[in-house]
Amino acid sequence: MKPVCGLFLIVFLLSFRISFGQKESNSVLEKKVSIEANNETIASILDQISSQAQVFFSYDALMIEAEKKTDISIADKTIRETLDSLFNGKFSYKVLGEQIIIAIPEIDEVKKKDIDVEKEKPKIIAFRGKVVDKDEKDVLSYASIFIFRKNIGTVSNNDGEFELKIPESMKQDTIIISCLGYRQQIQPIGEITDKDYQIALEPSSVQLKEIKVTAINSDDIISKILSKISLNYSRDGETMTSFYREVLKQDNHYIDVAEALMEIQKASYDNSFAQDKVRVIKGRKSQNVMPFKFVDFKIQGGPYYITKLDVVKTLDSFLDPEFRDFYKFSTEGIIEVDNRDTYVVYFKPKEKVDYPCYQGKLYVDMSSFALVRAEFGLSRAGLKFARESLIRKKPKDFYVRPIKVEYKVSYRRANNKWHLSTAQASINFRVKSKGDKVNSVFYSDSELLVTDIKPDNRTHFKKDEMFNSKDIFTEVVTNFDDGFWGDYNIIKPSEELRKSLQDYSMKNDSLFNSDEKNANHTK
Repeated sequence: MKPVCGLFLIVFLLSFRISFGQKESNSVLEKKVSIEANNETIASILDQISSQAQVFFSYDALMIEAEKKTDISIADKTIRETLDSLFNGKFSYKVLGEQIIIAIPEIDEVKKKDIDVEKEKPKIIAFRGKVVDKDEKDVLSYASIFIFRKNIGTVSNNDGEFELKIPESMKQDTIIISCLGYRQQIQPIGEITDKDYQIALEPSSVQLKEIKVTAINSDDIISKILSKISLNYSRDGETMTSFYREVLKQDNHYIDVAEALMEIQKASYDNSFAQDKVRVIKGRKSQNVMPFKFVDFKIQGGPYYITKLDVVKTLDSFLDPEFRDFYKFSTEGIIEVDNRDTYVVYFKPKEKVDYPCYQGKLYVDMSSFALVRAEFGLSRAGLKFARESLIRKKPKDFYVRPIKVEYKVSYRRANNKWHLSTAQASINFRVKSKGDKVNSVFYSDSELLVTDIKPDNRTHFKKDEMFNSKDIFTEVVTNFDDGFWGDYNIIKPSEELRKSLQDYSMKNDSLFNSDEKNANHTK
C-alpha cells in the first residue's frame, strides 16, 4: 500500500544533559579517535569519526570530494590531528556544540573570486511593507507579493511584513499582491515611495451560489483536476530558487532555528516517476536558542520532504484514484482567489478506514480545474496509524504521541501555468517519560517559499550535493556573516520569533539582526 507522503520523520535521542552550557570548542577537537581505513571514501571515514566521538560534521559538498577513496591509519590521535591527516591540513575547523564545521581558511583565492563576481552583479533595490485587511486593519500572513508576469517574489510573515528584493532593471514593473479571501491588488513599483509601505487588501465577497454548487458533483471536480494536470502544470522541468526555514520548540522555548537558500530541480508533472531533487546552496542557524532539555529533537529530511507536499506532483492519497473510495468529498461554496472564481471542496475519511487518512479542503480554479491551494492534516484516527511513520527513533522508556499534523501548499499562476509557490508543515508531539520526569510538547514548523523559477538548464545535481531523506537539516547548516542573504528574497522572521530569540542573547547572533541591517539599503 502506498505510504503517506509528506510526513516528516522525527528522531528522538536522550541527551543525558544535566547542565546546558556549551562545551569548549577545543575539548571537542581534542577528543581521541582511532581509525584504520583502506580504500574507503572520505564520507565513510568521517562517519567513523562521528560514531567514535559522538560528533557531527558539516561541510560544503563542492569543497570536499566525499566519495573519493583514500587510506588512513590513526591510533589514539585527536580529531584535529586526524582531520589534518585526512585533508593534508587544507582546512580549518569550527565547533558549534557537537558539530564540527570543515571550512576553507579565512585567506583564500576563493574569496578574491567571490569579490570579483560581486562587482559584476546587477544592482538590487529592496522595499519593505506590511499587508493588512482594509476594513479591520488586521495583519495578513502569507500574502503573496510577486512581480507581474515574472517568477520573482515573496510572501508576508505572521506579522504581515515582507521585504522584496528585485533587480534595478525591474523598478518600472508592477507587483501583484494577493491573499486568500481578498481582492487582488496591482501596484506599480515606481509609485512605492515609503520605506515601509502598507498595503490594504479589500475582502472579496464569498459567493455560496448554493443552487450551482448543489448541482456540481465533487468527485467530478477531483477527476477534472487529474485529467487537466498536463494542461495546467509544467510539462517541462524547471529550476526553482527557494527559501526554507525550520523552527523547533520545546513547550514555549525555541530550541532550533535554521534556514537556507535551496535549489529545486522540479521534474515534469507528466512524469509521475521522476522525483524532484533538492540541494542546499547555503544555510545558517541560530546558536542562541534554549538548549534541549533531556531529549534531543531533530527533523530528518526536512527540505526533502517539504517538496513532497506538492500534492499535484505526488498525487497524495486524497487525489490518488486508488484511494478515492477512502474519502468523502463535498463542494461547499465558491470564493475568489487572485480575482478568479474558485471551488472550495472539503474532504474527510470515510468511517472505519484502517489507513492514515487526511482531512481538509481543496481550492480548485473554476475555469481551468487547476488545484491552486490545499490545506489538510491527519484526522484523529489518522494520527494513530501514522505514529510509526512519523517517529523514526526514540528512547526506550519514552512515550511519544503525535497530536497535530497539518500541511498547506499553494500554487501561483504565471504564463498560463500553475507553479509550486509555498508549502508549510506543522507537527506537534507529546513526549512523556515517568522515570526522567519529562512531559513536554515539541513543535516543528517548516516553510518553503519559491522565489524564482527558470526553465530547466539541463544541469544535474551531483549525488553528494543532494539533500536526501536521511539528512538532518540543522546539522548541515552553519552560522555565517551579517550579509548572509545578500540579494535573495526570504520570509522575514516574525516579531514573536525575533523577540523570543533575543531573550537568549540574540544581540550577538547574526541570524536575525543581519536582516534588519540589510533591510536598510532600500532604494
